[in-house]
Amino acid sequence: MGCTSAKINEPLSQRLRQKASEIFKKLDIKGNGTIDKEGTEQFWKSNFAKLNTEALFEAVDFDKSGDITEEEWMAFWEIVKENGYSEEEINLELDELMDGKAWVQFKRVDRFLKIDEKRRGSRVKSIVQEEKKKLSIIQPARLQKSKTMQSEGPDMQQENQQES
Repeated sequence: MGCTSAKINEPLSQRLRQKASEIFKKLDIKGNGTIDKEGTEQFWKSNFAKLNTEALFEAVDFDKSGDITEEEWMAFWEIVKENGYSEEEINLELDELMDGKAWVQFKRVDRFLKIDEKRRGSRVKSIVQEEKKKLSIIQPARLQKSKTMQSEGPDMQQENQQES
């Protein structure tokens, strides 16, 4: 994957954040808010499942807990963008993931992560914290919308979707 003239200082677009979030939910097989190795192996089935899972966890499980939180997942994609990958390149990779294709190694991100490990003030940790703040604002809104839709019934839900 080549590097195009991406605007590095710009965060990931809302469209790509949404797509990354959808993939996270797809990988969160148990629905408990984390991605685990068992779930990713199920996701990839026989498409080099173990190899893809190990590569994914090596790249994204920043705290090496054995689970990938949504904060880590979203932080990873922000780091990809920050390291010069364009919105188009990221979109393509997210599409490939959505279709169950192999995990891609982002070499510039790998270098960034290795350097960050040696840094006194970890940039990765601060990006994960930023994601935690963003998601703490977004999650209650999602829950509220979900509860409202459940209590409204199917007719009102259809009307709300038509308004959107």
